[in-house]
Amino acid sequence: MRLLYVHYGPQSGVTDAITSRLSACGLEVIQHNPARSFLYQLRQGTRIPNARPAVIRAVLESVRLHGAHWKSYYLHTPYAFDHLSREAARAIRRTAPDLVLQAGALFGPGPYLATPHHLYLDHTRAIAERYPPAPGLPPAVAYQAEWRARERAVYRNATAIFTMSEFVRTSLREDYGVDPARVHVVGAGPNVTPGRPAPLHRPARAPLILFVGRQFVPKGGPELLEAFALVRRGHAGARLAVVSSSCPSPRPPGVEFHGLVSREALARLYAEASAFALPTLREAFGLSLLEAMSFGVPVVSSRIEAIPEIVSDGESGILVSPRDVPALAQALAGLLADPARARLMGAAGRQRVMARFGWERAARRMLAVLRPEQAAGPARGLVTG
Repeated sequence: MRLLYVHYGPQSGVTDAITSRLSACGLEVIQHNPARSFLYQLRQGTRIPNARPAVIRAVLESVRLHGAHWKSYYLHTPYAFDHLSREAARAIRRTAPDLVLQAGALFGPGPYLATPHHLYLDHTRAIAERYPPAPGLPPAVAYQAEWRARERAVYRNATAIFTMSEFVRTSLREDYGVDPARVHVVGAGPNVTPGRPAPLHRPARAPLILFVGRQFVPKGGPELLEAFALVRRGHAGARLAVVSSSCPSPRPPGVEFHGLVSREALARLYAEASAFALPTLREAFGLSLLEAMSFGVPVVSSRIEAIPEIVSDGESGILVSPRDVPALAQALAGLLADPARARLMGAAGRQRVMARFGWERAARRMLAVLRPEQAAGPARGLVTG
């Protein structure tokens, strides 16, 4: 059976993770990214503008609707939605799949609804519209009736909707009127895992706090630097390893900036870490939390969105309010001061990931809907947090 997976990029490794697992389940998976030639840069990571007429108009539309923040919300305009929908429809017509699985709702399937169309969501726009303001971040995306109508139509016409979290399932019900019976919470999985069970009794060494987030400011990096300076008052030898695309300089003593690293290098940092910190301000789904927990590392994160479904507060980690620097520092210092408690939390986190999450588990839960006659094994069911 042929499945077309339409998406808008790597999605922090989600695209390759879920398509490879679905392929392993026996589906012939074809990938298509409608946004690949539509971005405002000719090639990702360069400053060469993409001068196609459709792209020029898309830029103007984004500037008109989003002003100075047009880059952040470039794909969030009705014009972009319609353009990407046409590209998706062409791919469906060209590949003639038996099933379509679409990541997100930045576009629709066009008129080809005769092909069963499924969605895989980590977020909804209604959630993004409610974001509180935060220094250094673009404002919440503005409500647009034209966009909401398009997004609602995609949800209404979908054969089924898969979500990473119960939080998104609730938004679909309350913000868009989607019947919960059509929504299946399948979860997600870590993209970096230990090659063998991570040791819970690590050799004694200077304590290391690890931060992993491509975007430093939205993931709470500035707040973590402030908190770490407080932690160092009681733990002079503590270190903070930052894996991100940027980190301000000069940095507080003990901060090690690694940039973006390979999965192998990241696995070594997880294995060395005493605690993992992700005091994020906005988070569709915290894959890095799953990664840290799979290594048996206790986590400290924000009490927002789907994170309480991932981290059991007080059991596998500690949740604090976003931007609460004193609470963040206290949580991290407490873990460093009590290694036995940290080990127990790490063990609980590892067990939680093994029992509730994983890409194989997510694929099988999807398969129970996509091809129910072939779904089997203990991975079926819902992630309930």
